[in-house]
Amino acid sequence: MAPILVVEDNEINAEILTTLLESIGIPNEVASDGVESVDLCGSRPKDYYSLILMDIHMPRMDGYEAARRIKTELAVTAPVIAQTATHTTDESIREHQPYISDYLYKPFKPAQLFDLLHKYLAVSF
Repeated sequence: MAPILVVEDNEINAEILTTLLESIGIPNEVASDGVESVDLCGSRPKDYYSLILMDIHMPRMDGYEAARRIKTELAVTAPVIAQTATHTTDESIREHQPYISDYLYKPFKPAQLFDLLHKYLAVSF
């Protein structure tokens, strides 16, 4: 299976995600902010990642801008799942729909993450 890119500026949140992914045998890589995620995606083939878990609120470049660049400028094929602790409006969801496939609201239960993985990767655990 192709790795998942975890984009998360909070080290504890990144560790939780990587631990959950590793517990079900999914390889992953971590970027600490939007700039690093764009750089990583730009250095890999556009179909390298199977999925991108993108935190929205990060320093240097927020997740929406990073996702927009990854999908439109780099043409990365992986779906981008936005992670956020804030409420999103229907208007915001529509605005970002061209490059955000879905949302994972923090705090989340592992089952919610696994349901999204199953939905987008067609894997079972």
